[in-house]
Amino acid sequence: MKIEFFLHEKVLFTTSYIKLIHRQEFDQIIIQSSSIKSINLKFGEIVDKDLTIKIHYKSFKSNYIFNVSDIFIKTKEIVLSGLLNDPLGIYNQNYIDNFKLLTEKKDKIQWYELNYKQKYYYLRGCVLLNGVKEDIDNKNSTIIIDLSKVKIDLDVYYEIGKAFFKSYGYFGTEINSFVDCLYSIQESMKNRDKMPVLKIKGDLNFKKYFESNILYNDFYKEFKQSNFEIIKSR
Repeated sequence: MKIEFFLHEKVLFTTSYIKLIHRQEFDQIIIQSSSIKSINLKFGEIVDKDLTIKIHYKSFKSNYIFNVSDIFIKTKEIVLSGLLNDPLGIYNQNYIDNFKLLTEKKDKIQWYELNYKQKYYYLRGCVLLNGVKEDIDNKNSTIIIDLSKVKIDLDVYYEIGKAFFKSYGYFGTEINSFVDCLYSIQESMKNRDKMPVLKIKGDLNFKKYFESNILYNDFYKEFKQSNFEIIKSR
């Protein structure tokens, strides 16, 4: 992830991460010294100025305007106080934290150690980075979806994405987006000589946590309607 601070056309500094804190009357941006990649500014020149913040991570790009009112330089961090011009509320620290998570952990994240918000923003980050995929990476004749540890809906969607795709596997965050993702791969599935078999590992656990949830029946119904052969296992 790359975050650049501009004053007009001049790049003031580049960092790999920022933390935005909303206060009642002002905002703060905290930049750890260790995350700064380059710097070219005199701090006095940015007071009462509008800085453009450009955030880049793969296909995700977004710009924000931050009016600086004060600067605090500490031993290990720089703190900018001011106002973030974001009338539509597009900026979301959770997405930035998620991209940091992806950058640092890549495919080695410990999914079941994440809290609900981290799981949600991981999945939302995946679709922001790569969109909804139209072809699955897994070319095996049997695809194993491991549901032996799932307890919440997001666990199920994560395991489908992990089984179908090599990395950043998005397959929805709720039933409607799940159906949309399933629809998006149908054309590529038709081009295969034979549809892959879905082996559902941990069906007993899946049933334990989701039998009273619409997801349990819809999961199997939607895959069957898409012509997948399904094998259940403990």
